[in-house]
Amino acid sequence: MREGVQQENLQVGDEMEDGTIYAGISPDTRKPMYAMPTDVSLTYTFNAAKDYVDDLNALDSFSHTDWRVPTKNELNVLYENRNKGKLKGTFNETGSYPAGWYWSSSQGNTLNARAQRFSDGHPRYFYKSNVSSLRCVR
Repeated sequence: MREGVQQENLQVGDEMEDGTIYAGISPDTRKPMYAMPTDVSLTYTFNAAKDYVDDLNALDSFSHTDWRVPTKNELNVLYENRNKGKLKGTFNETGSYPAGWYWSSSQGNTLNARAQRFSDGHPRYFYKSNVSSLRCVR
């Protein structure tokens, strides 16, 4: 974390003392949103991504138990801010499937959920059985 950074002086991309990265204001909660410093190491189906986050919270990772899959709006904030501060270079921007696509928690219906490609920001509904990358937020 930048020395002397106060909550009100946060800039997108600032690293917090716990290792998380300030990613911006959530358009859904209107509160500060923090991201993990890197992607989860594997790609996951939609349901497996949710299970991963549940397990992560049970482990008390980064001293927090409020991790979640970002909403489609929050995922877009991550995309928009992907090149700021400590977020720069941490997302897969190749556009390749599946690693270049990221899950959101926003579901279209019982069969699909919203994902976003980080090479160009293109959103798309994927079958939940497909795999994509995951970046957890809190």
